[in-house]
Amino acid sequence: MSNRVAALTGRAEFEPKNRLLAALPHGELLDLRPYLEPVVLTRGSILLEGDEPLTRVFFVETAMVSLVTVLESRACAGVAMVGRDGLIGMAAMLGSNTALGRHLVHVPGLALALEISRFLGALRTSPNLRAACEAYAQAFLVQVLHAAACNRLHSVEQRCARWLLMCADRTEDDAFELTQEGLADMLGVPRSAATAVVRTLQEAGLIEWRRSALAVLDRQGLEAGACECYRIVRDRNQRLFGHAFG
Repeated sequence: MSNRVAALTGRAEFEPKNRLLAALPHGELLDLRPYLEPVVLTRGSILLEGDEPLTRVFFVETAMVSLVTVLESRACAGVAMVGRDGLIGMAAMLGSNTALGRHLVHVPGLALALEISRFLGALRTSPNLRAACEAYAQAFLVQVLHAAACNRLHSVEQRCARWLLMCADRTEDDAFELTQEGLADMLGVPRSAATAVVRTLQEAGLIEWRRSALAVLDRQGLEAGACECYRIVRDRNQRLFGHAFG
């Protein structure tokens, strides 16, 4: 991972993977570059806790982070997922100085951190960054709205297929690292239930999962088994960003 950080910071042509940064004109991106700090996101770490003061926003490069709601019983369920399509700390755009909720790293990777003051300043001076972030905020809200209905109306198998497809979309790879404990957190079910649904998907030949390494073997079959929420969120993102991103 340290080699990847060095490659990112030392790259002569700065070409971030994050969709919001990549949408910026070259000059604006170079203006931001000195203030973007590469950060390693380790699996299972809590990047932000609910109501924690926001000091930085994070433009995800190669990781996958979920926003989870945590109850007093310590039970939790995923409500949205952030990959290279967006940023963490979006509440700052709404005038809040605290995080929306717990942001848990499920797929390890890299992010680019930017101090809140620099981020807010960039929003004021860059219409392009503001437009990209506002489009992402709409897409993020669509995710949250559908998660509320999805958790109530769709089966664990359907929701699991949706989450796995979203992971693949946001890492842009049909093979990625993910633990069954992390999947259980996203689904809001006991680990035993996550293990059972994984077994079902494996027996159907849709995925292969060994330890923390997951591979989607049959994307078309997994999409057929996913609930409609996956396609709705994916299609909305396509309209907002003009590219295929779930």
